[in-house]
Amino acid sequence: MRADRRPGSEAATAAAAARGATVRSPADVLELAVFLRLAREWDLRFEKLFRQGGVSKWYSSVGHEATTVAAASALEPGDALLTLHRDSGAILRYYADCADLFPGLVPGARRRRNVDSKRLLYRLACQLVGKADGFSDGFERSYHYAHFDDSAGIVHVGMISHLGAMVPVAAGIGLARKLAGSDRVALNFIGDGGASTGDFHEGLNMAAVLRAPLILVIENNHFAFSTPVAQQSVADSLASRGIGYGIPGVQVDGNDPDAVSRVVEDAVARARAGEGPTLVEAIVGRMRGHSEGDRSLDQVPAADLERYAREDPVERHETALVERGVVTRDWIEGVRESCAAVVLDLVEHALAAADPSPLATRAVFASALSSPRGDAGGTAGPEVTYIDAISAALRDAMRDDERVLLLGQDIADFGGAFTVTRGFLEEFGADRVINTPIAESGPVGIAVGAALLGRRPVIEMQFADFVSCGFNQLVNVAAKFFYRTERAVPIVVRLPSGGGVGAGPFHSQSIEAWFLHVPGLKVVAPAFADDAYRLLRAAIRDPNPVLYFEHKYLYRRVRGPLPSPSAGAFDLAQLPARLVREGEHATIVAYGWMVHRALAAAATLAGEGLSVEVIDLRVLCPLDTETILRSVRKTARVLIVHEATITGGFGAEIAARIADLAFDDLDAPVRRLAYPDTPIPFHRALEAKCLPDEASIAGAVRALVRC
Repeated sequence: MRADRRPGSEAATAAAAARGATVRSPADVLELAVFLRLAREWDLRFEKLFRQGGVSKWYSSVGHEATTVAAASALEPGDALLTLHRDSGAILRYYADCADLFPGLVPGARRRRNVDSKRLLYRLACQLVGKADGFSDGFERSYHYAHFDDSAGIVHVGMISHLGAMVPVAAGIGLARKLAGSDRVALNFIGDGGASTGDFHEGLNMAAVLRAPLILVIENNHFAFSTPVAQQSVADSLASRGIGYGIPGVQVDGNDPDAVSRVVEDAVARARAGEGPTLVEAIVGRMRGHSEGDRSLDQVPAADLERYAREDPVERHETALVERGVVTRDWIEGVRESCAAVVLDLVEHALAAADPSPLATRAVFASALSSPRGDAGGTAGPEVTYIDAISAALRDAMRDDERVLLLGQDIADFGGAFTVTRGFLEEFGADRVINTPIAESGPVGIAVGAALLGRRPVIEMQFADFVSCGFNQLVNVAAKFFYRTERAVPIVVRLPSGGGVGAGPFHSQSIEAWFLHVPGLKVVAPAFADDAYRLLRAAIRDPNPVLYFEHKYLYRRVRGPLPSPSAGAFDLAQLPARLVREGEHATIVAYGWMVHRALAAAATLAGEGLSVEVIDLRVLCPLDTETILRSVRKTARVLIVHEATITGGFGAEIAARIADLAFDDLDAPVRRLAYPDTPIPFHRALEAKCLPDEASIAGAVRALVRC
């Protein structure tokens, strides 16, 4: 029986006592003081630069240094750091090596990382002023970047503006470390305001369930922008939420770096021992506004501002060291001068650095690894149903690549809502077939974090409709990550979609157009069993986020030959639109279920002497425009058919491209046939009245030919 490790339990208390307090060397004590001062001088320099117009925006970390520097001091090479805009102290401590940056300043200082500290901090300064030598080459702002350096053990993931969104990502990074058998941890900061978000809950809850090695530090400065914490939560403390997740929740004086060190070091030790996450609430003073010049500091009572100034964590810590006889005032002044000089030099060099070229570009997608091994015919196997082809693709991918893992609701013991993963738990184990709580945003964020460290997660949504609850993680985290950081995010989201099964407005939508507007996402929609296999294998192999729309109506109604496992060597670029029927008088462009209805309509029209060409797009993004244009130039008439609603549907984009690139080849206007702009009714007869079918498609082609 597993020992009771709940906060306050006898086992948890004994474990903490066994770990004991970390014994800090004199050098460690002095290094902490150096980085506290370095963080303060860093912010003061950029505050001044903001007033001079050198940076357009600045989010000051003044008052947070004791929490951020002390917490990051607990990390070792290979541990991950995830930060927000008030965590410069943590970044400086995590990146720089004191012995390297300030040789001789701290007697006995040891090298923590194999880094060129000044070069790293110069790049950081360039990042903050938007120069080409910054980590994002000027394509991303301030602390919205990521930096990975395996040789130095640096795994640093910055923020997006949607606060709280990186908590699931941090949990995913921790999970990846755990699955690899490593004792490395993830440290994530969040503010009191961000602690109110849904991703805070989903990420922390999943970290607890998965026992991921995560330390989540809330920097509670009493205000989210200008909203006081009492209007955000009525709990006695934000740390008290920990008990609800079954993990320790600890509140600490965030102005006391020694206290923060003790708490975070114990949390790190718990995580390294496999005991899961810890929630830490560090209470700090609001010494600056949300951002410089926004007047949000006016909301803080004057008496509180005066108290925060008296309790300034950097000044107070330096004074305490002098009073305890640890250092002299001369040494403190020497540290101040050294830090100020280093920061001034770094910032001046950054300001003099080259701006990004106006002609500079950055790829939206990571490059796929092409392979000549693909089996184009893919007819080596037996005939299977569409859903069995999906299951076979997942199984073969997992057998071929140990990095592939599955996440989703009920996918383990039960085998998923549609039994696609039945038997997978027995074959691949609970580390690779992972049940998740009822949530969407958290699992996608977990998958992103795991993918950043080399895993290839496949997330199953019970129904495509539910992905709206994970929208932010897909369109703002996963989709933009490569463009922002040039770090690939190879995840696949399986989306059982579409109508025809009488499931009503929340289980039958065709929502692919939501995502086709988002740069960085690839979208596929197989219509046939062999493509269900081939496209899923290619999607898992792709280094980018791929949305895989599998049509529920086709699950057991469509059969076809199962491609040989070598078909998994394809990348999506090797799978252009598929010409499934040749014709001369008109072209129908479709995808998913509508391909089958288009083929039925084409067969009917053939009996009337009309020869209709049918194209199955199968890969919607990146779109194979050339195959469409070849057909248009041949038939001169085009009907686009899709199941999604007509306004804003993908057919509009296809029509626009045809009009732009093949207008002179057309003998008639480009026409669309789609679902009306209405939610999907429950009764099948009502739904069928709205769906394009063989008769309506054939009628639309007849009208088109008469034009």
